[in-house]
Amino acid sequence: MSFGQLIALASFIFSAGTIALTYWVGVSQETVEVCVPFITGCTDITHTGLAGDAGFIFRGGMISASVLILVWWHCMRVWLQPTIQTRGGRINLNLMTFFGMLAGLGLVVSTATLGSTKELSSFSVHVRGANIFFEGMLLALSFHYYLMWRGRKNGLLNVPSFGIKSVLFVLIWIVLVAFVANSIGENMKSGTKIAEWWATLFICLYLLSAFWDWKKIKLQLAQG
Repeated sequence: MSFGQLIALASFIFSAGTIALTYWVGVSQETVEVCVPFITGCTDITHTGLAGDAGFIFRGGMISASVLILVWWHCMRVWLQPTIQTRGGRINLNLMTFFGMLAGLGLVVSTATLGSTKELSSFSVHVRGANIFFEGMLLALSFHYYLMWRGRKNGLLNVPSFGIKSVLFVLIWIVLVAFVANSIGENMKSGTKIAEWWATLFICLYLLSAFWDWKKIKLQLAQG
């Protein structure tokens, strides 16, 4: 397994895995109701990781996921770099990196401001951080998809996961533009909660999809 594949896999495990684990712990400790949030929108992701042991797991896991997402975007830049041949391509690559890093930092802020209850959390800051994450990811993925498509079209990039990435990219756009990007707040409607769950799942799967592309991304010591 290459370094890039490790980052792709770890990003998925620490993001999707943390959310799944905290929901299970919350149900076990009766701090979260038993339901299918992807269908009913009974709760948002944040409230699965506030009270009890779930809160500690959620905060530690999601901050770790945030760091891995930052590294993921750096790996994506390394992967795309050899295909960039024009000034416009370099600008798009820099914009992709900027918004990807901004999204990761937004998730750090969003998670770090949570306490064991809503009253003990800086919830307005949390909401802003969450919105920065989703909107930053949407923009970063848009620049990334364009650069990946161009590199593949020009025969400069092998993308084994191009099909699944294309499907996920369209789904992320539909869900985020329709519901989440401008709607995350302190009191969300059930439809927005449902969209948040699906958008998060699609983003996590997009992170994982790089596992099949990054077989040659390795961590190497620069030669002096």
